[in-house]
Amino acid sequence: MKKFLSLFFIFAFISPFALNAISTFNGQLVYLKQCRVCHLSSKIYVTTHTADEWNKILDSEGTSLSNIHLNKDEVYVDSKEGIRKSSHTYFKSDEYKHKYGELKAYIIESAKNNEKN
Repeated sequence: MKKFLSLFFIFAFISPFALNAISTFNGQLVYLKQCRVCHLSSKIYVTTHTADEWNKILDSEGTSLSNIHLNKDEVYVDSKEGIRKSSHTYFKSDEYKHKYGELKAYIIESAKNNEKN
């Protein structure tokens, strides 16, 4: 019984860190798939704001971030490569709403790591 309780407490202590790591990794995959085309390397993009600034930008369940992208000039939407147009499609999609938490976790964690360095 003591071994079970020990394992339970170890798991209870470690699992939040593991879940955050998984969420951050999944957010990185979202960034690479959806954001990198326009924003290039995440190291460049994430350094444009501090972690606190990113928290303010990303605190409204994704609506602020999507509004920033959706309210761009039509010139960008009709770009030759269609890049901006595809970002509009993404920010209107259910996939964005579903993956937003992971993307946010990745951006915030990357900004924090950048501040440490």
